[in-house]
Amino acid sequence: MRKLGLGLLLGVASLAFAQTAVNPLCSMIQALASNWGIITWLVVGILGVMILAVGIFNLAAGKAAHTLVVVVGGAVLLVATYRLMNAAGGELNKFSTSCQSVQIEVVKPVAKVE
Repeated sequence: MRKLGLGLLLGVASLAFAQTAVNPLCSMIQALASNWGIITWLVVGILGVMILAVGIFNLAAGKAAHTLVVVVGGAVLLVATYRLMNAAGGELNKFSTSCQSVQIEVVKPVAKVE
């Protein structure tokens, strides 16, 4: 599941993040890793607003039991999403670090002097 989420984020992220480097994919991954905290809070915030809106609509409709289910289930879902995003951020940081080390180790061949 983590690989699917990371694949979706890499697919959605634009190559506009990529710099003119050896590997533009590494630049995009480094940009995602540096902005992962904002991405995490955006996802959790949007999900929290959705849960809150559904709870309010159910409460306004007079369905208190549905509101309780939405609020409790939504809280569990928010905590699980936050923990999943933090775990994915850790993996993304590891991948970004390994990508940087691979870029540093690239050596261009030098012409021989005869």
